Amino acid sequence: MYACGIAIRALYTFLLHPPERFISSDMFFYVTLAKRLASTDGPLNPWDVTHPLGYPMLLSFLISGGGSLARVAVLQFFISCLVPPALGLLGAAAYGRRTGLLAFMFGTLYFPFIEYGALFLSEIHFIFWLAIAFAGLFAARRARRRGVGLAIAAAAGVALSIAAAFKSVALPAAIFFFAAEGAALLLARPTGGPPAPLLARFKPWLLRGAVCALAAAPLLGVLTRACTRANRGEVCVTGNKVASDFLLGHYGRIANLEWKPEGYDLVRFGSPGAWLRHYDTRARVPFAMTDGPANRAEAWRWIWANPGEAVVLSLDHVYDTFLGPAMWPGFDHGSWPFAHLSQYVFIALLFVPMLLVGAALARKGARVAATTSTALVFAPILALAVTVAIATGEVRYRVPFDMFFIVIVSAFVVGDFVAAADPTTVRELQEARA
Repeated sequence: MYACGIAIRALYTFLLHPPERFISSDMFFYVTLAKRLASTDGPLNPWDVTHPLGYPMLLSFLISGGGSLARVAVLQFFISCLVPPALGLLGAAAYGRRTGLLAFMFGTLYFPFIEYGALFLSEIHFIFWLAIAFAGLFAARRARRRGVGLAIAAAAGVALSIAAAFKSVALPAAIFFFAAEGAALLLARPTGGPPAPLLARFKPWLLRGAVCALAAAPLLGVLTRACTRANRGEVCVTGNKVASDFLLGHYGRIANLEWKPEGYDLVRFGSPGAWLRHYDTRARVPFAMTDGPANRAEAWRWIWANPGEAVVLSLDHVYDTFLGPAMWPGFDHGSWPFAHLSQYVFIALLFVPMLLVGAALARKGARVAATTSTALVFAPILALAVTVAIATGEVRYRVPFDMFFIVIVSAFVVGDFVAAADPTTVRELQEARA
């Protein structure tokens, strides 16, 4: 099946859907910035850091010295081929070998992973590194020896920082994961005997979190310094687009938003979710898209004036992310039948079975549900839902997080899913009490 998946990727990337033919919108931004980075050492400006710099820097390295975009296409194909094994590692680390094998097979033929491997976008790199990072986080928890667990946590931190260099949402995903793990330790109860001291109970969790953060710090520090300098001193970690997305998602039912500061060119941006909803109203503001304080202030002004509509828009963003018609840019290309079909596959084989998993957990009670491995795998999905509720939502944002749906449903199908307390959490509580 894996050989079949590689053959499909090669056919799709190099014959049916060569990425060189589809350079528009975000892809045009990435390629244009990469060419400028490869040809000059000039300073970055605020418009250059609306997206994380990881992908443009990677492109600039590949095309420097006369290199062509063909190198980039080959790398995209190679990383796309590595995504299924990475997904298998995540499943095995979270639940067990059988889950890992089924997740590996599902990811091999999952069309969205194939589609983003054939586009000059950062998604496929983000999917790979996020899977590696979370596989490391789960493996670190299961390691019997503390030194081994901390070493794996450090490797996971490095992979997490690389993922964040491609897409900022990697950081909320990790934060929600550690928060869910902390909640599980707080709620879990070992069988028999007195409860463990609070500090002893949380010590392994704190150590793993600290080591992971320290390992991620060097690259995140470089990204923060570059982003803040380009953003004219306003602090940003991976990009300065958060505030403008917040305003775009909470300014009424608008098709797009125009930022036109006096003396500067107009910038227009819209959400694919709004386009699919057939909104036609255009809004304009007299400040720059990169002006974070002005965007946040205007968004909050509108929200306070329209609190009910703001809540509904946030719910719309979550709905569009999980149940929208299709992912961008597939719905606008010749591959639109596959993009739409893949959304039906997601709903039928991943979303609906996830509801069954939730029902199985709910029957066991809130305490049991919060202390299972499934709660930890679900934490990044919850982080995504909160993120799009604050900003804007579309299926493209969800596709990298489909790996967590795949892993949970695979565990449910093969029987690795057990609606009981996570054995790692119970073991740590027993060790702390001892």
